Amino acid sequence: MVLTFIFPGARCELTFGSGLLSAFFLNDTLALVFTPLTLSLAQALSLNPIPYLLAIAGATNIGSVATLSGNPQNILIGSFSGIGYIDFLQALAPVAIIGLFIQVALLCLLYPDVRSLQPCSIVLPNNQRIFKPLFRKTLIITTALLIAFALGFPLAESALVAASLLLITRRIKPQRVLKKVDWNLLVMFSGLFILTKATQKLNLLQTFTSTVNSAASLLGFTVVLSNLISNVPAVLLLQPLIPQGDTKSWLLLAAGSTLAGNLTLFGAVANLITVEAAAELGYKLTFWEHLRFGVPLTLLTVTITYFLIH
Repeated sequence: MVLTFIFPGARCELTFGSGLLSAFFLNDTLALVFTPLTLSLAQALSLNPIPYLLAIAGATNIGSVATLSGNPQNILIGSFSGIGYIDFLQALAPVAIIGLFIQVALLCLLYPDVRSLQPCSIVLPNNQRIFKPLFRKTLIITTALLIAFALGFPLAESALVAASLLLITRRIKPQRVLKKVDWNLLVMFSGLFILTKATQKLNLLQTFTSTVNSAASLLGFTVVLSNLISNVPAVLLLQPLIPQGDTKSWLLLAAGSTLAGNLTLFGAVANLITVEAAAELGYKLTFWEHLRFGVPLTLLTVTITYFLIH
Protein backbone atom coordinates (compact mmCIF):
# COMPACT_ATOMS: atom_id res chain seq x y z
CA MET A 1 0.00 0.00 0.00
CA VAL A 2 1.39 3.40 -1.00
CA LEU A 3 0.69 6.26 1.38
CA THR A 4 1.29 9.86 0.26
CA PHE A 5 1.41 12.55 2.92
CA ILE A 6 3.34 15.60 4.09
CA PHE A 7 5.65 14.18 6.74
CA PRO A 8 7.91 17.21 7.23
CA GLY A 9 4.75 19.28 7.77
CA ALA A 10 3.76 16.77 10.44
CA ARG A 11 5.77 18.69 13.07
CA CYS A 12 2.46 20.08 14.38
CA GLU A 13 0.71 16.72 14.35
CA LEU A 14 3.64 14.99 16.03
CA THR A 15 4.02 17.73 18.64
CA PHE A 16 0.36 18.07 19.54
CA GLY A 17 -0.36 14.36 19.20
CA SER A 18 2.50 13.43 21.53
CA GLY A 19 1.59 16.24 23.92
CA LEU A 20 -2.09 15.33 24.12
CA LEU A 21 -1.51 11.62 24.63
CA SER A 22 1.25 12.13 27.19
CA ALA A 23 -1.11 14.24 29.27
CA PHE A 24 -3.24 11.18 29.92
CA PHE A 25 -0.98 8.15 29.35
CA LEU A 26 2.35 9.16 30.95
CA ASN A 27 5.14 10.87 29.04
CA ASP A 28 7.67 8.06 29.45
CA THR A 29 5.29 5.60 27.80
CA LEU A 30 4.67 7.86 24.83
CA ALA A 31 8.40 8.43 24.33
CA LEU A 32 8.96 4.68 24.31
CA VAL A 33 6.18 4.01 21.80
CA PHE A 34 6.52 6.97 19.45
CA THR A 35 10.31 6.97 18.99
CA PRO A 36 10.69 3.75 16.94
CA LEU A 37 7.55 4.56 14.94
CA THR A 38 8.78 8.04 14.03
CA LEU A 39 12.29 6.80 13.22
CA SER A 40 10.94 4.13 10.88
CA LEU A 41 8.95 6.75 8.97
CA ALA A 42 11.86 9.18 8.81
CA GLN A 43 14.16 6.39 7.61
CA ALA A 44 11.70 5.30 4.93
CA LEU A 45 11.46 8.89 3.67
CA SER A 46 15.23 9.60 3.93
CA LEU A 47 14.63 12.50 6.32
CA ASN A 48 16.80 13.86 9.11
CA PRO A 49 15.22 12.27 12.22
CA ILE A 50 16.73 14.71 14.75
CA PRO A 51 13.97 17.38 14.71
CA TYR A 52 11.33 14.69 15.04
CA LEU A 53 13.13 13.10 17.98
CA LEU A 54 13.31 16.52 19.61
CA ALA A 55 9.61 17.01 18.91
CA ILE A 56 8.79 13.79 20.76
CA ALA A 57 11.07 14.52 23.72
CA GLY A 58 9.84 18.09 24.09
CA ALA A 59 6.14 17.45 23.50
CA THR A 60 5.91 14.52 25.89
CA ASN A 61 7.38 16.69 28.64
CA ILE A 62 5.28 19.77 27.87
CA GLY A 63 2.04 17.87 27.34
CA SER A 64 2.44 15.89 30.53
CA VAL A 65 2.43 19.07 32.62
CA ALA A 66 -1.33 19.41 32.06
CA THR A 67 -2.59 16.56 34.26
CA LEU A 68 -1.81 14.67 37.44
CA SER A 69 -1.43 11.48 35.41
CA GLY A 70 0.93 13.00 32.86
CA ASN A 71 4.18 12.05 34.58
CA PRO A 72 5.46 10.42 37.79
CA GLN A 73 6.29 13.68 39.57
CA ASN A 74 2.76 15.02 39.02
CA ILE A 75 1.33 11.83 40.50
CA LEU A 76 3.49 12.40 43.58
CA ILE A 77 2.45 16.04 43.81
CA GLY A 78 -1.20 15.01 43.58
CA SER A 79 -0.80 12.70 46.56
CA PHE A 80 1.20 15.27 48.59
CA SER A 81 -0.98 18.32 47.89
CA GLY A 82 -4.49 16.91 47.61
CA ILE A 83 -5.19 18.95 44.46
CA GLY A 84 -8.06 17.47 42.43
CA TYR A 85 -7.53 16.11 38.92
CA ILE A 86 -9.86 18.64 37.26
CA ASP A 87 -8.50 21.59 39.27
CA PHE A 88 -4.95 20.65 38.27
CA LEU A 89 -6.00 20.34 34.62
CA GLN A 90 -7.67 23.75 34.60
CA ALA A 91 -4.59 25.40 36.10
CA LEU A 92 -1.85 23.87 33.95
CA ALA A 93 -3.54 22.96 30.65
CA PRO A 94 -2.98 26.53 29.32
CA VAL A 95 0.74 26.18 30.08
CA ALA A 96 0.89 22.95 28.09
CA ILE A 97 -1.03 24.31 25.11
CA ILE A 98 1.04 27.48 24.82
CA GLY A 99 4.23 25.47 25.31
CA LEU A 100 3.38 23.14 22.43
CA PHE A 101 2.86 26.13 20.11
CA ILE A 102 6.25 27.50 21.21
CA GLN A 103 7.88 24.17 20.42
CA VAL A 104 6.47 24.12 16.89
CA ALA A 105 7.80 27.63 16.30
CA LEU A 106 11.27 26.69 17.60
CA LEU A 107 11.44 23.59 15.41
CA CYS A 108 10.58 25.69 12.36
CA LEU A 109 13.24 28.23 13.32
CA LEU A 110 16.06 25.78 14.08
CA TYR A 111 15.29 23.20 11.37
CA PRO A 112 14.08 24.87 8.15
CA ASP A 113 13.55 21.47 6.51
CA VAL A 114 10.53 20.75 8.70
CA ARG A 115 8.75 23.70 7.09
CA SER A 116 8.64 21.84 3.79
CA LEU A 117 5.16 21.08 2.45
CA GLN A 118 6.31 18.79 -0.34
CA PRO A 119 4.27 15.54 -0.33
CA CYS A 120 6.15 12.28 0.25
CA SER A 121 5.23 8.72 -0.66
CA ILE A 122 5.91 5.64 1.42
CA VAL A 123 5.11 2.00 0.83
CA LEU A 124 3.48 0.36 3.82
CA PRO A 125 3.09 -3.42 4.24
CA ASN A 126 -0.39 -4.88 4.08
CA ASN A 127 0.18 -7.53 6.75
CA GLN A 128 -0.62 -5.32 9.74
CA ARG A 129 -2.63 -7.27 12.32
CA ILE A 130 -4.80 -5.93 15.11
CA PHE A 131 -6.13 -8.19 17.85
CA LYS A 132 -9.61 -6.69 17.92
CA PRO A 133 -10.77 -8.25 21.23
CA LEU A 134 -7.61 -7.03 22.97
CA PHE A 135 -7.92 -3.65 21.26
CA ARG A 136 -11.51 -3.21 22.46
CA LYS A 137 -10.57 -4.34 25.95
CA THR A 138 -7.74 -1.79 26.04
CA LEU A 139 -10.06 1.03 24.97
CA ILE A 140 -12.64 0.11 27.60
CA ILE A 141 -10.13 -0.15 30.45
CA THR A 142 -8.35 3.04 29.41
CA THR A 143 -11.63 4.96 29.28
CA ALA A 144 -12.58 3.63 32.72
CA LEU A 145 -9.16 4.66 34.05
CA LEU A 146 -9.55 8.25 32.81
CA ILE A 147 -13.04 8.41 34.33
CA ALA A 148 -11.62 7.18 37.64
CA PHE A 149 -8.99 9.94 37.51
CA ALA A 150 -11.64 12.59 36.83
CA LEU A 151 -13.83 11.32 39.68
CA GLY A 152 -10.98 11.65 42.14
CA PHE A 153 -10.05 8.03 42.74
CA PRO A 154 -6.43 7.47 43.91
CA LEU A 155 -4.12 7.69 40.91
CA ALA A 156 -1.69 4.94 41.85
CA GLU A 157 -4.34 2.40 42.84
CA SER A 158 -6.44 3.12 39.75
CA ALA A 159 -3.46 2.69 37.42
CA LEU A 160 -2.43 -0.54 39.16
CA VAL A 161 -5.89 -2.05 38.77
CA ALA A 162 -6.05 -1.05 35.10
CA ALA A 163 -2.59 -2.48 34.37
CA SER A 164 -3.48 -5.73 36.15
CA LEU A 165 -6.64 -6.12 34.08
CA LEU A 166 -4.70 -5.53 30.86
CA LEU A 167 -2.21 -8.25 31.76
CA ILE A 168 -5.04 -10.76 32.14
CA THR A 169 -5.42 -12.00 28.56
CA ARG A 170 -5.38 -15.20 26.55
CA ARG A 171 -4.10 -13.49 23.42
CA ILE A 172 -0.64 -12.42 24.59
CA LYS A 173 1.33 -14.01 27.41
CA PRO A 174 2.30 -11.55 30.17
CA GLN A 175 5.87 -12.87 29.95
CA ARG A 176 6.20 -11.31 26.49
CA VAL A 177 5.27 -7.93 27.94
CA LEU A 178 7.55 -8.25 30.97
CA LYS A 179 10.50 -8.99 28.68
CA LYS A 180 10.18 -5.44 27.36
CA VAL A 181 10.98 -3.94 30.78
CA ASP A 182 14.01 -1.65 30.60
CA TRP A 183 16.03 -2.84 33.59
CA ASN A 184 18.72 -0.21 33.02
CA LEU A 185 16.20 2.55 33.66
CA LEU A 186 14.92 0.78 36.77
CA VAL A 187 18.44 0.54 38.15
CA MET A 188 18.98 4.23 37.43
CA PHE A 189 15.74 5.11 39.25
CA SER A 190 16.80 2.98 42.21
CA GLY A 191 20.07 4.88 42.47
CA LEU A 192 18.28 8.24 42.27
CA PHE A 193 15.86 7.30 45.02
CA ILE A 194 18.70 6.12 47.25
CA LEU A 195 20.42 9.46 46.69
CA THR A 196 17.17 11.28 47.45
CA LYS A 197 16.59 9.42 50.71
CA ALA A 198 20.17 10.05 51.84
CA THR A 199 19.78 13.77 51.12
CA GLN A 200 16.55 13.88 53.13
CA LYS A 201 18.08 12.06 56.09
CA LEU A 202 21.05 14.44 56.14
CA ASN A 203 18.77 17.52 55.86
CA LEU A 204 20.97 18.91 53.12
CA LEU A 205 18.20 21.05 51.62
CA GLN A 206 17.00 22.72 54.81
CA THR A 207 19.35 25.63 54.18
CA PHE A 208 17.48 26.33 50.94
CA THR A 209 14.09 26.81 52.63
CA SER A 210 14.30 30.57 52.28
CA THR A 211 15.02 30.28 48.55
CA VAL A 212 11.61 28.76 47.79
CA ASN A 213 9.56 31.46 49.49
CA SER A 214 8.83 33.28 46.23
CA ALA A 215 7.39 31.98 42.97
CA ALA A 216 10.42 32.95 40.88
CA SER A 217 12.95 31.38 43.24
CA LEU A 218 10.89 28.19 43.58
CA LEU A 219 10.67 27.82 39.80
CA GLY A 220 14.35 28.53 39.27
CA PHE A 221 15.55 26.23 42.04
CA THR A 222 13.26 23.45 40.82
CA VAL A 223 14.59 23.71 37.26
CA VAL A 224 18.22 23.55 38.41
CA LEU A 225 17.68 20.72 40.89
CA SER A 226 15.65 18.69 38.37
CA ASN A 227 18.55 18.76 35.93
CA LEU A 228 21.04 17.76 38.60
CA ILE A 229 19.21 14.76 40.06
CA SER A 230 16.16 14.34 37.73
CA ASN A 231 12.64 15.64 38.31
CA VAL A 232 11.11 12.89 40.46
CA PRO A 233 13.89 13.00 43.12
CA ALA A 234 13.72 16.80 43.00
CA VAL A 235 10.03 16.72 43.88
CA LEU A 236 10.67 14.24 46.69
CA LEU A 237 13.33 16.54 48.13
CA LEU A 238 11.35 19.77 47.82
CA GLN A 239 7.95 18.55 48.99
CA PRO A 240 8.76 18.87 52.75
CA LEU A 241 9.48 22.58 52.16
CA ILE A 242 6.00 23.34 50.77
CA PRO A 243 2.86 23.53 52.98
CA GLN A 244 0.08 21.17 51.88
CA GLY A 245 -2.47 23.96 51.41
CA ASP A 246 -0.21 26.16 49.28
CA THR A 247 -1.78 25.26 45.92
CA LYS A 248 0.13 27.86 43.93
CA SER A 249 3.51 26.53 45.11
CA TRP A 250 2.52 22.93 44.33
CA LEU A 251 1.49 23.95 40.82
CA LEU A 252 4.76 25.82 40.33
CA LEU A 253 6.68 22.76 41.55
CA ALA A 254 4.78 20.51 39.14
CA ALA A 255 5.29 22.81 36.16
CA GLY A 256 8.91 23.62 36.99
CA SER A 257 10.00 20.02 37.53
CA THR A 258 8.27 18.91 34.31
CA LEU A 259 9.32 21.74 32.00
CA ALA A 260 12.87 21.49 33.35
CA GLY A 261 13.05 18.14 31.59
CA ASN A 262 13.50 19.95 28.30
CA LEU A 263 16.60 21.87 29.38
CA THR A 264 19.11 19.01 29.02
CA LEU A 265 19.07 15.35 28.10
CA PHE A 266 19.38 14.46 31.80
CA GLY A 267 16.39 16.54 32.90
CA ALA A 268 13.76 13.86 32.29
CA VAL A 269 13.61 10.11 31.90
CA ALA A 270 11.50 10.59 28.75
CA ASN A 271 14.56 12.20 27.12
CA LEU A 272 16.76 9.25 28.02
CA ILE A 273 14.16 6.81 26.71
CA THR A 274 14.07 8.67 23.39
CA VAL A 275 17.87 8.71 23.12
CA GLU A 276 18.24 5.02 24.00
CA ALA A 277 15.49 3.92 21.63
CA ALA A 278 17.05 5.97 18.83
CA ALA A 279 20.54 4.59 19.57
CA GLU A 280 19.24 1.02 19.29
CA LEU A 281 18.11 1.85 15.75
CA GLY A 282 21.42 3.50 14.83
CA TYR A 283 20.57 7.19 15.36
CA LYS A 284 22.36 9.54 17.75
CA LEU A 285 20.81 12.55 19.45
CA THR A 286 23.70 14.40 21.09
CA PHE A 287 23.69 16.42 24.29
CA TRP A 288 24.55 19.65 22.45
CA GLU A 289 21.93 19.12 19.76
CA HIS A 290 19.30 18.78 22.44
CA LEU A 291 20.69 21.72 24.44
CA ARG A 292 20.40 24.05 21.43
CA PHE A 293 16.70 23.29 21.29
CA GLY A 294 16.04 22.77 24.99
CA VAL A 295 17.44 25.99 26.47
CA PRO A 296 15.15 28.45 24.66
CA LEU A 297 12.18 26.09 24.97
CA THR A 298 12.64 25.75 28.73
CA LEU A 299 13.23 29.45 29.34
CA LEU A 300 10.13 30.45 27.38
CA THR A 301 7.80 27.86 28.88
CA VAL A 302 8.99 28.46 32.45
CA THR A 303 8.52 32.22 32.01
CA ILE A 304 4.98 31.70 30.74
CA THR A 305 4.29 29.40 33.70
CA TYR A 306 5.40 32.11 36.11
CA PHE A 307 3.01 34.71 34.69
CA LEU A 308 0.06 32.34 34.29
CA ILE A 309 0.23 30.85 37.80
CA HIS A 310 1.81 33.65 39.81
